[in-house]
Amino acid sequence: MTPRRQSVQDRTLRLDLQKALGEGDVEEIPLSRRIFEYLDQSNDGIVRPKALLDHFNKCGLRTDDPRISTLCDTLQDNPSLDITIDVFEELTKDSCGIIEKGFSGQLCIPTFDDFRANVDRLIDETCRHAGVDSKHNVTSANAFVVSMCTVDGQRHVTGNQSELEVEICMEGCCKPILYGMAMETNPGIDNYISHEPSGLDSHAMSLQLKDNKRRPHNPLMNTGALLSCALLGQPGQSVDERYRLYESRLHNLFSRTSKKQQDDGHLPTPLTTPVSVEESKYASRNTSLSYMLDDAKCFPPHTDVADVVQLFFRACAATCSVDELSLFAATLANGGLHPITNERIMQPQSVRQCLSVMFSCGLGTYSGEWSFHVGIPALSSLGGAMLVVVPGLMGFCSYSPTLDRSNNSIHGVTFFKALSRTFTFHNFDSLPMINFQRKDPRRDSRTIQVEMTTKLLIAAAEGDVCEVRRLRSRGANLDAIDYDSRTALHLAASEGKIKVVNYLVKHHVLLSPVDRWGGTPMSDAITFGHLHVAQLLTKAGVISNSIKHKTSSQPTKQPPVLLQDLSVFYAAYSGDLQSLKASYTSGVNFSSLRDYDGRTPLHVACAEGRFDVVKFLITTAGVPILVKDRNQKTPISEAKRGGHAAVLEFIRKQLQTPATVSKRHFPVLTVPQTPRRHIDDDDSDDSDDDLEDYEVSSHSAFQFLSMATDNEPCDEAKVNVSTLITTLRENGLLETDPRLKKLVESVKFLGADATLSVEQYRYLTESGAILLERALAKSLIIPEFNDFCDELIDIFEAAKLNRGGHIATYIPQLANVDPEKFGMALCTIDGQRFSLGDSKDHFCVQSCSKAISYCLAVEELGADKVHFHMGCEPSGLRFNDLSLLDRGGYRIPHNPMINSGAIMSSSLIRKDLPLHQRFEYIMQTWKALCGDSAVGFDNSVCLSERSSADRNWCLGFMMREAECLPDDTNLAEALEFYFEQCSLTTSCESFSVLAASLASGGVCPLTNHRVFEAETVKNCLSLMFSCGMYDASGTWGYSVGIPAKSGVSGVLLLVIPNVMGLAVWSPRLDEIGNSVRGVQFCQELVTRFPFHNFDAFVEHMKQPSPVHRTATDAKTAVDPKVRRKLAYQLLYAAYEGNVEEIRRLKLHGASVHSCDYDGRTAMHIAASMGHVAVVQELLRQGADIRALDRWGGTPLSDAERYAPSNACDVMKLLQQAMTVYP
Repeated sequence: MTPRRQSVQDRTLRLDLQKALGEGDVEEIPLSRRIFEYLDQSNDGIVRPKALLDHFNKCGLRTDDPRISTLCDTLQDNPSLDITIDVFEELTKDSCGIIEKGFSGQLCIPTFDDFRANVDRLIDETCRHAGVDSKHNVTSANAFVVSMCTVDGQRHVTGNQSELEVEICMEGCCKPILYGMAMETNPGIDNYISHEPSGLDSHAMSLQLKDNKRRPHNPLMNTGALLSCALLGQPGQSVDERYRLYESRLHNLFSRTSKKQQDDGHLPTPLTTPVSVEESKYASRNTSLSYMLDDAKCFPPHTDVADVVQLFFRACAATCSVDELSLFAATLANGGLHPITNERIMQPQSVRQCLSVMFSCGLGTYSGEWSFHVGIPALSSLGGAMLVVVPGLMGFCSYSPTLDRSNNSIHGVTFFKALSRTFTFHNFDSLPMINFQRKDPRRDSRTIQVEMTTKLLIAAAEGDVCEVRRLRSRGANLDAIDYDSRTALHLAASEGKIKVVNYLVKHHVLLSPVDRWGGTPMSDAITFGHLHVAQLLTKAGVISNSIKHKTSSQPTKQPPVLLQDLSVFYAAYSGDLQSLKASYTSGVNFSSLRDYDGRTPLHVACAEGRFDVVKFLITTAGVPILVKDRNQKTPISEAKRGGHAAVLEFIRKQLQTPATVSKRHFPVLTVPQTPRRHIDDDDSDDSDDDLEDYEVSSHSAFQFLSMATDNEPCDEAKVNVSTLITTLRENGLLETDPRLKKLVESVKFLGADATLSVEQYRYLTESGAILLERALAKSLIIPEFNDFCDELIDIFEAAKLNRGGHIATYIPQLANVDPEKFGMALCTIDGQRFSLGDSKDHFCVQSCSKAISYCLAVEELGADKVHFHMGCEPSGLRFNDLSLLDRGGYRIPHNPMINSGAIMSSSLIRKDLPLHQRFEYIMQTWKALCGDSAVGFDNSVCLSERSSADRNWCLGFMMREAECLPDDTNLAEALEFYFEQCSLTTSCESFSVLAASLASGGVCPLTNHRVFEAETVKNCLSLMFSCGMYDASGTWGYSVGIPAKSGVSGVLLLVIPNVMGLAVWSPRLDEIGNSVRGVQFCQELVTRFPFHNFDAFVEHMKQPSPVHRTATDAKTAVDPKVRRKLAYQLLYAAYEGNVEEIRRLKLHGASVHSCDYDGRTAMHIAASMGHVAVVQELLRQGADIRALDRWGGTPLSDAERYAPSNACDVMKLLQQAMTVYP
């Protein structure tokens, strides 16, 4: 979507029009003036103070915000002030930047008033659920207050009581502050404090034993907080000196020393209160913990235990308000930068580590459930406060003193679970299609739907069936309409994209949708001369004589002649060249002829070896060469079968040389007369096997030729086949990619030395046009793929030198594997692939099968039913430990990633089928996830598993005794099914495609088939993140921070959501059972690249992210992709008559000259809808009043034909403008 080109004369005329309308050049207007114009909605040159204050409130900026406080004081003191442009520029000279961000929708939550209303609604629902009416019958026990602050300083506080400035003690909320401060002065803090969930209460008398050393499980337990206090500050500092450091940190976090507070006489809240005395009085438990730590030699040398305990008491007793704690949460969300003052409070690395432990350990014994259901870092306090951090977006603090059995705030947990169900805050809510089920406050839902619909319509117009399939798998509605009621079928029919038409028909779209002009896909196909499309639509059941045609000033094209008999085919068969020439002279379009088997005259001539006829049909009549009949035979294969060497040689030369084709008969391929079952059958498979060839848009062809030759592209341009293949390989697109199968097959026939013309490139690229465009434009997910792979080679070679660890021996067959084997492969969500080492060797997946088994169970039964039988909590124990989770007296497996949970999953999958069919079912699923590549089965390993299965049998009987297995479970069959799944075999190359399928939300990137629902994958990734690396999962989440699953065969499955999947295999294991080389490889990967879950804050400490920045990441409208998105938002705003939105988009950089796939501009849309105010605004912005759309229509002609009763007003405006702009 690029603006229409304007000549110098056009620009001069536009400036004349702007001058007549009282406007300057839009592109040269200063920022302050643009903001003033946006606020001056009455166009009288005056802005009222109330308008400014209302906008501040609407976008969540408080009047006491130091960035705008001076301006707001002036406005509040002078409510009747008439603000002219000069006054406005003076008043806003120091705050123009934040005002522009707020008013143009560039703050992190652009529609903050809507978000605020939703939060208030959820609070009311939480209170009603607890039996407390909001702001009525409120006591101290059921009080509930929530405060929030975004990383841009948008703030709101609300609750069920009139006084919202509730003063509370820090209590457990001090722990991440203490830990962060200790980390900044002690780089070796990891030697003192671990990062594993304990599965115990925060004040438990327990330490982790690892490497013969005891230490606190994590810094959010009281033992960990005491260690943080011991490490805070410098050695030798007194407890008072250390406390002053902590006190200073709180003052900076809470902005308590702001100038406004000093002017108002408000002093900082005292931080030492009698509460610390109470802490000391009832702190026997913490004192005992400190002596336990001292006895275990956990403290640094020369630590005064009494001072440590005293500092911890005083830190917990510091007072603050809920509103202030939300500032702390927002500071964490902002990577350590204060959201309002922009002062650095915490170091980025400290923030990352704090968020990691908050994510895995922040809610005590409920931490696993929290990360599964809510999925964001959080911390609870015994006082009733909860800190919740949405990284990169905002922070929350809630306060309600009533606690549940896990010592978490009941109201707080209920509210935040509801918040996570409503908004895309969960750690893995960025997966495709999740956004359709929840709201994204960063973007309004309409924008999301508009972008998806726009992508679909563009792909249909381009003829890219691969992209259409990809969008469908990600939730696009194939019947979605735009502002002109145009559907994908309209666009594909208008452009003659038969393959897309066939795909849409196959998936049962509406066949005769009517657009604004009364046009249907059939009428579009006929109007623009695409008879082959009309034939397909007729075959699908559309009746052409009922079609309404558009009324347009553009004359319709005459459809090509349709042959009524087979005389041409008989002439080709018999070699009757004179009859063929006569038919051609009479106007027969040979390129659109097919018989009942989908064969062209060229098929017949090649089969019979009619050299002269073949030459005529190709060079003169323009019959396409690379066309398949119903049996997938091409003219080339017919010539080969008949042994006609001269014909074959001629065809080869024609393919290597730009063809000379008659301009009158440009080769357009038509649909073969295939049986109707290809259209009517309800087939969930998205295969292209029954789809017809079609003409690809020339856009990607010209783009490729331009980039490959460094010359201005033209119809005569040529490029080597070898250059095309090299380009694909450089971008990680392999010859085995099924999306490029037809291209690769054709290129192999032509040979590496062949050259392609634009015309030939169109045919050879077929449906991968947009994929190739993205590769050429460096917009695949890893744009500089070769550079990224070079880094992986370095990481791989370094890990290869590690010969530590041992092979698993408890399964006899695994003990026979070569310990030096080492392979790695990756696959991105765009299908870019790379592999190293023994990546083709097959190995048993072992415990990695647990993730897929869980997904299969959830797909069949739903998450609620599955988790009735198993939990979401990390066990903190070995994967085969004989233990169950106690859930209110009901004992179940801790999670599906340990043996007991996997056996439970196996007992739930397709219980209605016999065992052999259940096994076939999972095999087919694995194959689909791996891109239809081979997945094997090692029977010897399965037998070995069965013979050494005493521990697993013990787990099974333990679950049966606990009555947590389904009632009708056959334990022997469930165990056998589990052993079979562990014995599946695959390679790193195939397994990386499976990982990429999970990374893309359940859609295989090579086939674009949806295998799992996005919500299922989200649940799976949550469990892989918290439980996937056995009893080292907490440390893994802390140091690597990527969802992963390991297996005792040495395989490591790594999923980087929305980026890529990796598979690493090396049989050497550490003491926990994870691959030594695999763990080292992944640790080094996140050291070099910001792939850690919370690495958004430390990118500057590493190499830049290799991931392509999407248009939504950009901050300005300079990026063409941003301009395109703004353009479509502008078109929809014109459709809705939303003048304020058009003004906002102008402020954001949208161009009123942008057009869509039909050549339609915002002025066209506004005129046809009769939106007078929008037309006026567009005229003020210098919109083109003579722009022509696909049908030659102008805004004036649209107003005449389609506008409602106020068409006269629109026409009058346009006619007046045309007198100024002749």
